Amino acid sequence: MIRAVVFDIGGTLWFEAKRPDEERIYRLAAERVAPLVARWGIDIADPLEAIEREVWENALEAYRLADETRSYEEPSLPALIREALLRRGIQISDAQTQDWWRAAYLPVREFNWQLYPDVIDVLSELKDLGLKLAVCTNRPFTSEMFAPDLEDYGLAPYLDAVVCSGDTGYVKPHPSTFRLVLDRLTVPASEALMVGDSCPADIAGAKAVGMPTVLKLNGLYDTKPCAAADYAIHDLGELLDLPILPPRVRPLVRTESLTPHEDANADRY
Repeated sequence: MIRAVVFDIGGTLWFEAKRPDEERIYRLAAERVAPLVARWGIDIADPLEAIEREVWENALEAYRLADETRSYEEPSLPALIREALLRRGIQISDAQTQDWWRAAYLPVREFNWQLYPDVIDVLSELKDLGLKLAVCTNRPFTSEMFAPDLEDYGLAPYLDAVVCSGDTGYVKPHPSTFRLVLDRLTVPASEALMVGDSCPADIAGAKAVGMPTVLKLNGLYDTKPCAAADYAIHDLGELLDLPILPPRVRPLVRTESLTPHEDANADRY
C-alpha cells in the first residue's frame, strides 16, 4: 500500500524554461551580500561577483569529485566562501560565513524555472487520494531556506515534508536524504513512492533504501532503460494511472507538458 509520494523537483515538478544569464546571477548575489560586507567594515579588493563566481565554480568541481569518488558529500558553501576570502587575506567568523551564505541565496525564479503545467492538478489529486507528499532534492541549502520558493510556486500547501541535500550534507543517491524524508513523513520505505527524472540519483538511490520508484522521462523516448525503475512516465499526469496508486478521485484534464529537452523527439512539443 502506498501512503506517500516523494518527488524530486528539477526535471520532475519544474524545468528550466530559459538558461539564466550567469553573470547576472553572480551580480544579483553580490548585491545581496554587499550590505553585509559594508556593515562589517571589510575592504575586499576584488568585486563581490567575482567571489560569488569562484565559490560556485569550486562547488561544481566538488560535486564532480564527490560523484566520481561516490562519496556524494555535499560541498559546504559557507566553507567555500570562507576559503575564497582567506585566499584574499580576509578572515571572517563562522557566523559571518553563515550570514553571507544566506544573504547570497537567490529566489528560484531568478533562474527561470517553471512548473510543468499538470503539476498542481496532480498534487491536488494525490492529496484527495489521502496520500502524504514530499520533495527530496539535491540543493546545497536547507529546507528552511528553500521554503519561500515552494510558497512562491504554489507547492507548499500540498507538501507534508521537504528535504534538501543541504539538510544532510550528502546528495542523492546517498541514502541519508531518502531516510530523512521518510522520517519526516513517518512512512516506511516500502510505502513511499519515489518519482524523479534521474536514474542514478533519484531512482537507484531510492530503490537502495527500499522505495518503489517511477522514472519521469519527459519525452525522452530514446533514454536507456533504468533497471531500478518500477514504472516510467513522461508527463506527471500519467502517475495517476499507475496501478500502484489508489484509483483516482476525478478525471484529470491533460495538458501537454512544456518539456524543454531538445532531442530527436522535439516535435512532440
